[in-house]
Amino acid sequence: MTSDITTLTAAEIVAQIKEKRMSAVEVTEVHLERSEKIGEALNSWIKLDSEGALKTAQEVDGAIARGDDPGPMAGAPIGLKDLIDMEGLPTTAGSIIDNNNVADSDALLARKIRRAGGVILGKLNLHEFAFGPTGHNPHYGDQKNPWDTERVTGGSSGGSGNSVATGQVSIAIGSDTGGSIRIPASLCGVIGHKPTHGLVTKSNCAPLSWSLDSFGPLARSAQDCALMMSAIAGYDPADASSIACDPLDFMGGLSKPIEEFRVGHAREYYEQRSEPPVAEAVNHLAKTLQELGAEVVDVEIPDVETAFHAAAVLMVSEAAAVHEKNIRDNAQDFDPAVLGRIRPGFFIPATSYIQALRFREQWTKRICREVYGQVDLVLAAATPIPAALRSQSSGTVRGKEVEIRTLMISLTRLWNFLGGPSTAFPSGMSEDGLPLGAQIMGAPFADHHTLSFVHQLEKRGVVKVEKPPL
Repeated sequence: MTSDITTLTAAEIVAQIKEKRMSAVEVTEVHLERSEKIGEALNSWIKLDSEGALKTAQEVDGAIARGDDPGPMAGAPIGLKDLIDMEGLPTTAGSIIDNNNVADSDALLARKIRRAGGVILGKLNLHEFAFGPTGHNPHYGDQKNPWDTERVTGGSSGGSGNSVATGQVSIAIGSDTGGSIRIPASLCGVIGHKPTHGLVTKSNCAPLSWSLDSFGPLARSAQDCALMMSAIAGYDPADASSIACDPLDFMGGLSKPIEEFRVGHAREYYEQRSEPPVAEAVNHLAKTLQELGAEVVDVEIPDVETAFHAAAVLMVSEAAAVHEKNIRDNAQDFDPAVLGRIRPGFFIPATSYIQALRFREQWTKRICREVYGQVDLVLAAATPIPAALRSQSSGTVRGKEVEIRTLMISLTRLWNFLGGPSTAFPSGMSEDGLPLGAQIMGAPFADHHTLSFVHQLEKRGVVKVEKPPL
């Protein structure tokens, strides 16, 4: 068996298992051992399901022994953010309020992964109720950054980010309401894909904001993200926001060459909102794209501030509706910081919520017409700063002091509001040895193009997922 198996991508693991160069049980045992050791140090997990994972791995090996196809993700070790129901395990959502909420069946998202042959190792830690961009959690421990454990992972999918970066799993599923896949991907130095809203099922997954939530993969390669999207994308009649559409060719789409992309460089959108090293890394990337043959033009995203505030109205209003009973009955059990973010939602007038929805419809049409009418994809920074210290409450960008939470979501939230896909990826390292992140954003249902864009940059060595020191 390969000695450094935890550094392999999911695609590499699947290939070796199918070629009988190693078994799914061996792969699972190695990743469980790593998850128990490193996961404890980083607070990656809420619950490991060793027994269930080994049982699934045995089934994969049995299928291969019989000559059956175990699926496109055969034996790949997977982690699920603890918003997703797994039969026989509690779905805590990172809270102690729901820590006895044992699921009586798998969510469709989990079932799809199992059908594809993926081996689910357990439930990953997160910011309580997925409502925070840093990964702080007073109940199950702060998720820690593998590049510096005194720093944040980003959130809310912090366990998803640090487990992938350290090879505890090959792919993790996170959720993204305002950046919760892309922020930890950026700060932990991996690749994270927020799908088009409605493309991936959310049934039997704990919500934060129905109109903004999306579930998607974090991995160490765009190919692995595409592999997972091939398994989990598709219509679900049990999910009211699910969209029936023609299937996207995620794996086939990876072959689209970089020269065929017309890329909009959203310089004005991120440059003055980011620390200079972050902006310089994205500017350098834009120049590299031109050298590789892609067409790059500057684009302006209209009405950014209005859209940002309208997105906040939707998020906090819907979060208040989701947690109304919990706050009435169990307010004392909330993380006070999370409770403080939810409570304003009770005081937003219905007229403001309706106006935000109406503006969203108009703004989305305008973006698709004015921006995506001239470019295929839009390039920007993902997070305006590298990972902050976990003790840090504010940061300074371009001489202006801003709350860390506001900084973290300042470049990601708008694509939840738009509903289109966005893939975050490493854009370099800071002077302190911390990852910097960029994102490539598409119009709705351009998921295969954002993933292809990153994959092509990986092939050319422009994008590299580095191994953290831990």
